Amino acid sequence: MKLYIDSSTAHLYLALVEKNAYFTRSGKNDHSETLVDYLESFLKNNNVTVDDISEVVVGRGPGSYTGLRIAGTVGKVLSFTKNITFKSFSSLDLLLTSVIETDGLYISRIIAKKNHSYIKVVKVENGIINTILDDSFVEDSALEEYKDYVMIEPSEELFSTSHLAKQLDLHNLTKEESKYDYVPNYLRSGI
Repeated sequence: MKLYIDSSTAHLYLALVEKNAYFTRSGKNDHSETLVDYLESFLKNNNVTVDDISEVVVGRGPGSYTGLRIAGTVGKVLSFTKNITFKSFSSLDLLLTSVIETDGLYISRIIAKKNHSYIKVVKVENGIINTILDDSFVEDSALEEYKDYVMIEPSEELFSTSHLAKQLDLHNLTKEESKYDYVPNYLRSGI
């Protein structure tokens, strides 16, 4: 069974696609304090034990520095202790999977600090994401260039489905990582 974890934004997202189960919580930048407890409850509520997990897939970012580190750390610990596959996905792709079945021009955005954002700009056509601008860290003024694109931002409603995690696999949006060398995609510059 695959376990998906994303804590790159204020919304914690956990999913078990095989169980069609998900958990989302809007946090207060406290994922480092709460992730393990919520994960334990989520697994228990779905009658899943850590031994049932065969693969852990984490959001590698971009996004919250601490959020990226906590999801990555929990994922790596599970991978090490249970000797299971460790994979990652772009947190911006996770947002985009919400519209992967609707053709159009989209910009996925995670707000950063100091008038900056993490963005990915795409054209979705026939269920395929064609990247126009890959994961980037930009000044918010650069968003004007994409004013005609549909903006997708994290929200509790967006994360209220296991469908997002399922789409990551269906569209090959995950990649296997070395549990020894994994580094989140921080995408920060000196601001």
